[in-house]
Amino acid sequence: MRPIPTAVGLLFLALATALPAIAQPYPSRPVHLIVPYPPGGGVDKAGRIFGDLLGAKLGQPIVIENKPGASSAMGIEYAVKAPPDGYTILLTNSDGLTMLPNLKKSVPYAVPKDFTFIARILLVPLAVSISTKMPFNDMNELIAYAKANPDKLRYGSNGVGSGLHLATLLIEKAADIKMTHVPYKGSAASMNDLMGGHIEVSVNAVQAVAPLTSSGKIKLLAQTGPKRDPMTPDLPTLAELGMPSATVAIFYGIVGPANMPPAVVAKLRQDILQVLGTPEARQKFADAGFSLDPLGGDGFEKFVMDEYRQMKNLAETEKITVEE
Repeated sequence: MRPIPTAVGLLFLALATALPAIAQPYPSRPVHLIVPYPPGGGVDKAGRIFGDLLGAKLGQPIVIENKPGASSAMGIEYAVKAPPDGYTILLTNSDGLTMLPNLKKSVPYAVPKDFTFIARILLVPLAVSISTKMPFNDMNELIAYAKANPDKLRYGSNGVGSGLHLATLLIEKAADIKMTHVPYKGSAASMNDLMGGHIEVSVNAVQAVAPLTSSGKIKLLAQTGPKRDPMTPDLPTLAELGMPSATVAIFYGIVGPANMPPAVVAKLRQDILQVLGTPEARQKFADAGFSLDPLGGDGFEKFVMDEYRQMKNLAETEKITVEE
């Protein structure tokens, strides 16, 4: 005859049965970071630096998964359809969250409904660059020339509807000028033509153009961010020059699928902001040409939605769309 379980034995049996159902502390396994761009680019570079730093803080590896395609929409769709448990998060930027949804007829996600906004990592301000064959020494001289010579100045971008194209349109609207757009397949090609004097103006990432000034072939006139970037502390912002409506910077941020557990979001956000506040993080990102500008919580979502509305208004007024 089997012995009848004692009350203590029954208690241990109940606890043993319940243990698998008790949630383990987050994170208890590797976290996957989706990067919706190919390896080797700027977003991927930032993601790998970020992943190493956050993984050390969380005590679990951050597994980078590159899922490029459809101008980042494929990777974003993959991330927002993942289980909202904190084990799949996404590194995305302005292109995917504020530009594509306003330029394409449809994207496979909705902003902000399909997202949990965790933290902004950095801002990439842009710089107004000109060929040194042009006689301008500041933005006022460029604007005066453009007003007197509509469409004569040619500016390059990395394609219709790209962040660089939209940023230049904001400058045109703020300054009440009109230039001729010359789209390229990449920003490097436009910079080569700028240095060669084949176009006169380019708006490009500060970290991409600042080192080129030493060649003597380009000159920087202003930057577009909300504040001066540490890489170009002597370069005025457009807001300082009386054009606050042209303020724009490409953001990189961490988001997840909608409906993530609040405790997981709080843990991620706290650890991200803590690790990005360290001298080690600042140095690693600076070595890669990035300036950290972390922002968490409701402030990050508000920042994204303010830019979303800015881009929506620009796309509608300028009637800009991109092909599917």
